Amino acid sequence: MERLRSVNVSAKHTHVLRLAGHRLRITHTDGDALQSPVEVDAVPIAPAERYDAVVIADRPGAWFLHCTQPGHVEAGERMLVVYENHARATPPEPERGITGLTLWEYGMGRGRSVLPVATADTRGVVLTLSGGMMGSDVWTINGKRYPDTDPIRCQKGDRVQITLRNNSMEAHPMHLHGQSFRVLSGNGVRYEQPIVKDVVDVDAHMGAAVVELVAHNPGDWLFHCHKPMHMMGGMVSLVKVG
Repeated sequence: MERLRSVNVSAKHTHVLRLAGHRLRITHTDGDALQSPVEVDAVPIAPAERYDAVVIADRPGAWFLHCTQPGHVEAGERMLVVYENHARATPPEPERGITGLTLWEYGMGRGRSVLPVATADTRGVVLTLSGGMMGSDVWTINGKRYPDTDPIRCQKGDRVQITLRNNSMEAHPMHLHGQSFRVLSGNGVRYEQPIVKDVVDVDAHMGAAVVELVAHNPGDWLFHCHKPMHMMGGMVSLVKVG
């Protein structure tokens, strides 16, 4: 049994990670444990996301750990996983594409109750993500660019549901500093046992997500798209915890 800990440090690409000949058992999302592992063939990892997975090493030989996205293997995104005493084994070529594969998605996991207990009523905030039209480098939240975006103000113990609506043509991995949140739904599908993360990837073309945080860490915390060109273009807000 081997544990893989993967983080996507790309500026813009989502990488779909696969270990040929094996399945991945997802155990943690952004450092937060699931109630039980979820077995998949491959895991899409958006910029800034982190995943822990366990692999059962029961197929001796040599295999490629690689990205299934078009052109990524050719660009060098693969590495050999070689079993002991199989140094001369020839690995099969990485299979291209994701047809027929079981891919990880947020609704598959069952999250643990690790967030603090709220001491106030739930309130809602809507953040509309826009920008990039006609090649523009302007990216906005509710029509404003940071530092002019409206902060989310809360007190310690407040429960805040944030609805993220993506009106742009690109996905936005939204990252909250300082605390984690539960991912309640994605694209209108509500999750029965929400996982806990600090990054949520909001799909392009009218994608949506709802997350819920319980404010517990006082301070001013960035909530921003983790693609640098979007962040520098203004897609940044603050969560201010008093």
